[in-house]
Amino acid sequence: MSDALAALLFRLNGVNIYNTYGAYLLGTCASLILYGVSLHQLYRYFRLYPTDTLSIRTLVVSLMALETLQASLLIHSCYSSLVSNYFNPSALMNAVWSLKIEPVVVALITLVAQAFFARRASLLGTRSLIVTGIAILALMLHLSLAIAAAAIFFRIVDLHRLKHSSEWLFSASVSSATVADILLAGTIIRGLRRTRATLDDSSLDGFTLYVVNTGLLTGIFNAIPAILAACYPRSFLWAAFNFIPARLYANTLLSVLNSRKFLVGREIKIFGPDPSSRGIIARAGRLATVERWGAPPVPDQIPAIINISVTAEQEDDMPSTTDSIHKLNSGTSTVGMEM
Repeated sequence: MSDALAALLFRLNGVNIYNTYGAYLLGTCASLILYGVSLHQLYRYFRLYPTDTLSIRTLVVSLMALETLQASLLIHSCYSSLVSNYFNPSALMNAVWSLKIEPVVVALITLVAQAFFARRASLLGTRSLIVTGIAILALMLHLSLAIAAAAIFFRIVDLHRLKHSSEWLFSASVSSATVADILLAGTIIRGLRRTRATLDDSSLDGFTLYVVNTGLLTGIFNAIPAILAACYPRSFLWAAFNFIPARLYANTLLSVLNSRKFLVGREIKIFGPDPSSRGIIARAGRLATVERWGAPPVPDQIPAIINISVTAEQEDDMPSTTDSIHKLNSGTSTVGMEM
């Protein structure tokens, strides 16, 4: 290999292969490991909840279909760039089509997964609806910026021609997803703190409850590619780290679903009238919805109560005690007169 070819391999027009395709390959390997974890969680979900609601099952199937699509795109882009064009290093500067549409698929995964967490947050009360609305707007912005970035990728001939005026799209796109993650996770954590005065579980259970099942973990990992995209927009470091939260969305969602416990009838009193309490059927339905979506069960100010009035009616063919005594006295008087 000549020095000129070696220079072309390791630094193509100012692009370092180590922090481009090297980072891309490592990110693909890590994401495929998490994809295997998601498949195991998916198997457990269908075994544990075969009769779950159609909306949740549709959401789970849609998310895993997108995860499978992204895993296929990652494998194709790595094979096409690093194996098929092994003897054509200059082809690395012209990214393959599967790499160019990668941001859009990641944005769709984020949108579908966060729709579940947005629904969880919306069940916590009217105040959480405002935060949920802002998070949904941030998710739509994330998808729009990802589509714009993909359009730019398809328009340019090679990577080094990417204009500096377009580099902000990568950081803004990932940052908007991070904002949505933090908003929804913060809302759910606030709901958990309202329903759990003290944490009696182990440290691992507490980490799972407050960090994993709330979506906070994905927000933390999303902040890393957002920073890298702002500092190194021409590398693939941010893209490689962005594959991790894309996988964590499915891991987190399935973790929440598989840890649910349907205990709809708990804490419902069945005696004592209270006209100001909500209907017991409505409250039971709300509890079922909350537990189905894995949201924290926010307690009612006034518990739901059933007023049961029992009216007992007894019918007896035997004569009453008073009538028996009266007849006995009458009989005694008659006998005395005859004597």
